[in-house]
Amino acid sequence: MPDPSTSQNGASAPGSTTQADAALQAALCERLWDAGLDVSEVSLRVAQGRVTLDGAIGTAADRDKIEACVRGCAGVSDVVNRIRVAPDRTGG
Repeated sequence: MPDPSTSQNGASAPGSTTQADAALQAALCERLWDAGLDVSEVSLRVAQGRVTLDGAIGTAADRDKIEACVRGCAGVSDVVNRIRVAPDRTGG
């Protein structure tokens, strides 16, 4: 797994980037929980404000709701949504 605290030009401050990403990840988890979205089979990674979602969800509508919830959070610069729709999953 690549180190999220490094940048292409090496100019980032590793401690501050890592701390900001950890704080953003915690805020996103709380936001998803508060929204009542079932993300039990979804992982969320943050690197320099870029959020990667991975896993499976029951419907395309729920996939879109999760992405919209994440995009609406302050500090998110980009979202890579790799969540697969698998109707046999929880929530489907």
